[in-house]
Amino acid sequence: MTATGPRQKTLALVRSRRRTAQERHRAQRPIVILFSDDSTLIFARRMREVLQAADPDCLIEMVWFTDESALSYRQITQLLPQGPDRVLGGKQLVSLMRDPSVRAILTSRIYRAMLRPLNSPVARWSGNRPCVLSFLGGLDFFPAQGFARRRNCDAVYLFPRSALADYAQQVGHSTEGWQDVGFGHPSVMRPDGPPADLADRRDIYFFTQALSPSTLRGRLHMLRVMAAIAKANPERRVFIKLRHLPSENRQHLHLEKYDYPGLMAQLGPLPPNLLLTDITMEEALETAALGITCTSTAAMDLLRAGLPCMVYLDFVDAYRDPLVPPMRKMFQGSGVITSTEDLLNLKPGTLNPQWLEDMFCPDDLGARVLETLDRFHARDFQIRRELPSP
Repeated sequence: MTATGPRQKTLALVRSRRRTAQERHRAQRPIVILFSDDSTLIFARRMREVLQAADPDCLIEMVWFTDESALSYRQITQLLPQGPDRVLGGKQLVSLMRDPSVRAILTSRIYRAMLRPLNSPVARWSGNRPCVLSFLGGLDFFPAQGFARRRNCDAVYLFPRSALADYAQQVGHSTEGWQDVGFGHPSVMRPDGPPADLADRRDIYFFTQALSPSTLRGRLHMLRVMAAIAKANPERRVFIKLRHLPSENRQHLHLEKYDYPGLMAQLGPLPPNLLLTDITMEEALETAALGITCTSTAAMDLLRAGLPCMVYLDFVDAYRDPLVPPMRKMFQGSGVITSTEDLLNLKPGTLNPQWLEDMFCPDDLGARVLETLDRFHARDFQIRRELPSP
């Protein structure tokens, strides 16, 4: 045995014990994931799945923040049938941000109640509290405000990859606390490839969005396009996938002015294979052969699932829609923006792998998030002050 042998064994034993202690520590302190509407609940579900894939013993609590809630009973029973682990208001959320028994608070929105603690240097430098880690809410066409609201989070995860440089340029280096900036989102992870049964699938889905198309004429145009596709393909089902029912989410941040069920009733007889559905995104992706959208984050869900995606931005009144230019810019070079002719003929483009690489993160996202939390709790709390020049 070499002279360093016993030392190596001792160090290995110490590291093993540290890992074991760390695993027990993780299991005893939950990671809280906040949600308040259908979008944030979908994020919470996917974030939980990603974390549990990285660490099956990871303790996670799904927490419903009710002060800014826009969830219907149907949505929460559909998306979270077992119900939330906790229900919190604003004061309780502020207390949670100081709770030493909680390991982290993960969120895709920065709620108003969080701003004061986040903007307090004393609160940020305090020890023995949860790490506040924020993701983007989804496709962020106007990220400047989102960057500003997240500047004092303990950790921020962004996409596409180019957003990291944009964030650094806008926010700069904060001297008011520790911060880690990472790449990724649980809804934007690299696809493993197309589904094994893709060639046998027949269903086509149009994924609607609350704000876009923004005009009545634009929405009627999309309905007529879907009707034409259904009529030309009677052997296929063409679904209009609703974001929410007309009676739901009247307090939602994004209110739908012209709902598709009401518009369909105005159009008169439509092909029998043109159908409405309110199933979950995951259920739609299980049978979809092709997905169509205008400016919805559904484009990311389709690509993440390895499914053909067509982003259509040439609808009537598109020039009046504020979401069309940033959507066109974000998907420029992707290969999935389609023309009217290709849409009617169901001819999707070829996805550009380089664009995919910049937009979608690898499947180690859960492990990287857990590493961020470990680094946060091991951070140095000493404030380094620059001495004035003589």
